[in-house]
Amino acid sequence: AFLAQQESEIAVIENDEGFGPTDGESAAAPAGQSAPPEPAGFQNGGATVNGDVFQESNGPTDAYAAIAKADRLTQEPESIRKWREEQKKRLEELDAASKVTEQEWREKAKKDLEEWNLRQNEQMEKNRANNRIADKAFYQQPDADVIGYV
Repeated sequence: AFLAQQESEIAVIENDEGFGPTDGESAAAPAGQSAPPEPAGFQNGGATVNGDVFQESNGPTDAYAAIAKADRLTQEPESIRKWREEQKKRLEELDAASKVTEQEWREKAKKDLEEWNLRQNEQMEKNRANNRIADKAFYQQPDADVIGYV
């Protein structure tokens, strides 16, 4: 009696959350299909092991009913399914936006790098010219050969 009461309370909770069978829905087999005959030893919910009959108390004895019950328990509520679809759309939009932004950053970085290379090359040419002038001035000073630069 206690187990029957607990099962009925669980069934009420499952139906409130949208997980249990709805009105007119059978838990045994999907619509249009009949349940297959049970193998020998499983009639009336009992199982024969070494000649002793054991009653299953851990769920339905019909394999298809057990699968159907598990499917109902694992189904998502409608609100979660809608949220998941909306979240997927949002993530796709964010991915597209981030790819566009990434491409813009790449183009800007490429442009900045080209400008830096131009400025660097100009600076190197100026330094080379200044160094040549400084070398000529150094070689032209008196006693340059004594200092060691010839």
